[in-house]
Amino acid sequence: MQRILLVLLFLFTVNIACFSQEGKLEKGKESLNKSTSKGKISTTSPSTKGDSRRYRNSNDESYFSSFFVGIFIDLFAYTVYGVAIESPFEFNGRMHDAEIANYPYEKSFHGNFIYTDSINYKITRLDITNSFVIENSNLYGNNFGIDFRFLKRFGLEFDYLYLREKSNTNRDQFSLYSTLINYHRIRTQKLDVWFGLGMMHVGSDVNKTGFGVGLGAEWFVVKPISAKVSHKFTNINNQEVNNTKLLLKYHLKNYQISSGYEHFKIGVSKINAFSIGVGASF
Repeated sequence: MQRILLVLLFLFTVNIACFSQEGKLEKGKESLNKSTSKGKISTTSPSTKGDSRRYRNSNDESYFSSFFVGIFIDLFAYTVYGVAIESPFEFNGRMHDAEIANYPYEKSFHGNFIYTDSINYKITRLDITNSFVIENSNLYGNNFGIDFRFLKRFGLEFDYLYLREKSNTNRDQFSLYSTLINYHRIRTQKLDVWFGLGMMHVGSDVNKTGFGVGLGAEWFVVKPISAKVSHKFTNINNQEVNNTKLLLKYHLKNYQISSGYEHFKIGVSKINAFSIGVGASF
């Protein structure tokens, strides 16, 4: 009987230890540290046999195919440039010359951008934000961001995310750094839409860096309210790491208060958090 009690006590202790390690952050980091092996693909060189006539015909066909492929590539590149950067129809539009506002809602009719004949504008602007995120009493963290806007359409964005989780007696943490160059594609006085490219680094026992992509939009509904949605992601060992934000902002001069929803995906783990934060524009 005593041996049975000892065995049960041992199993119970093992179960507690396993349960204490089943936190979302721990699971997510473990999945990011698992590398996926890829098998080598063997290739064989094709046979070079063929008569001279077939060789000349293949050269003619390749010439015409390369000619049409070149035209297609030029048209495709021109279309992509128009969609991603600016189309010819926008050259004479007001958005083409839109400038960076001193801060959102300095006047009731504009947000992040103004038209040059409206009011004074800024050549550069620095936005600083900080938000507290919490899923439950055991999983919470902080999200700090800096966005430096310049040259009317561009922004250098840096974000630092820190999450902390307590699971029984185990405490774990997760950190994510991201640096993106943003291009603000739509720059009206009511709507700001952008995309960004850069790098994202996962710390906290993972210490891996991946290529990062960001997308976002902010709609200035009516003074002093705006709605913002953003999404940034990277790939670490074939596992996705991302952060999605859905926020409402209240603007008071060059300051703001934000609140809403944030979603984090860390490998196999998903976190849904409430967010509340503050920010300022300089």
